[in-house]
Amino acid sequence: MFGDLSGDWGGFAEYVCARENALSKKPISMTFVEAAAIPQAAMLAIQGLRDKGQIKQGQKLLVNGAGGGVGTFAIQIAKLYGIE
Repeated sequence: MFGDLSGDWGGFAEYVCARENALSKKPISMTFVEAAAIPQAAMLAIQGLRDKGQIKQGQKLLVNGAGGGVGTFAIQIAKLYGIE
């Protein structure tokens, strides 16, 4: 299992107690190092694009600074939503 719990508690840990719906199953093909690198950057991208930006299929998006973690995920997530 892996996830981003930093929003309410403000920290990271190797072991933590959390609600089941706050976590996701780690794909078998993914290493623990890869899983540890995903949650915060990916969730920031989701929050910015979907929750705050309310992106919709067919829109165009400019990601300024796409070389970092959040920007890299933003491009991939935007493509999944059908954004140019």
